[in-house]
Amino acid sequence: MLKRGSYSGGMGDFSLLPSLLALVVVVAGLVVVSTLLRRRARRRPAPAIGGAPLREPVDELRKRASIRLVQMDDGIRAAEEELEFARAEFGEAAAHEFADALGTARRRASEAFALQQRLDDSEPDTEQEQRDWSRRILALSDAALALSTAQSRAFAERRRAEGSAADSLRRLDELLATVRVRGQDALRTLATVAGEYDGSASSDLAHAAADAQTALDSAQSDLRAARAELETDPLAAISRRTRSAEAELARAGSVYDAIERLPHDLATASARLADAITAAGLAVRDAQSLRDRVDDHADTVRIAEAGERLRSVAASAAARRPAHPVADLDALARATAELDTAVAVARSAQQRIDSAREALAGALRIAESHIATAEQFIGSRRGGVGTDARTRLASAHRELERARLESDPLVALDTARRAATYATDADALARYDALHA
Repeated sequence: MLKRGSYSGGMGDFSLLPSLLALVVVVAGLVVVSTLLRRRARRRPAPAIGGAPLREPVDELRKRASIRLVQMDDGIRAAEEELEFARAEFGEAAAHEFADALGTARRRASEAFALQQRLDDSEPDTEQEQRDWSRRILALSDAALALSTAQSRAFAERRRAEGSAADSLRRLDELLATVRVRGQDALRTLATVAGEYDGSASSDLAHAAADAQTALDSAQSDLRAARAELETDPLAAISRRTRSAEAELARAGSVYDAIERLPHDLATASARLADAITAAGLAVRDAQSLRDRVDDHADTVRIAEAGERLRSVAASAAARRPAHPVADLDALARATAELDTAVAVARSAQQRIDSAREALAGALRIAESHIATAEQFIGSRRGGVGTDARTRLASAHRELERARLESDPLVALDTARRAATYATDADALARYDALHA
């Protein structure tokens, strides 16, 4: 039989069980909450160095930088057109500050494209490098665009202050008529060139001439619309339409400038081609003479093969009818470069330096020609060309400048040829972008 004291003591022990269970539940809940908070903290993006609460993904940052590069480049090109208008309307002295600001903008643009090239090259970059360079590109692009835009706006305001809307329309009508006459002359020039040279020598500019005609029609449409607005409301703001017409006229004018230069450029190339063919023959004979003095069989074979290719290219250039001197000069330059490479291993250091010095002038001219071609195409397409082509073109400009400043002829020759390669790449990428725009 149980005693009262022992029974009541047992009930006291069981009475503590609900309190223990409640304590266990509270502790478990605190553990779960603490774990969730730690996991959420680990998932939260780290704050940016500049103090922003969230770090922008590096891919988004690079994309923004790429878009801003295109906007800046187009802005500078538009400002260059505005500078020419300013010089024509207000004189060289009045546009001096504009020209200085645009020069500063170009230098900043060059640095931005150099950083873009570093981001695009095959060398792996750390995430922090990509962030730093992309932010620098954004800063440079904004600064360059602000400089060029501010000057363009200043002259637009001056133009509005110094001339009435009717005067602006009259001036643009006269300019349109003048440019249309130039367009007819350009078509006759292209027809003459097509009769004297291979069709591909002028095909790019023939397509550009068609685009220029479209630009003139667009300018005429803008001017008609502006005039209609003025007839309805003499105080109507027509600056947007007149500015658009000015830009279209400038674009067409740059195409006609290139067409006007085409006969002279082809004639100059033809004269240089004769010299280049003669030089190729001399180079082949020199290589044959050197080959006979080389003991290494592999070097002998390389020199013989490269010499034969150069001889074949020179023969084809001499026989081509109708002529395409620019293309033949390019082919001769490539074959000559191959032969130069083949014989370089068998020449003394001084001989190689002398050869490089002789070839440098031609390599610089080729690089300049390729850069001018790419520049004209990109300039005529504007927003239809992406950053890859523009970055290659900026690299070509930099390499050409380095080649001009380089004191070592060997290094200068390699740099000039690299500039030509970058320019060729820029032209190809730009045409791809324009085709798929």
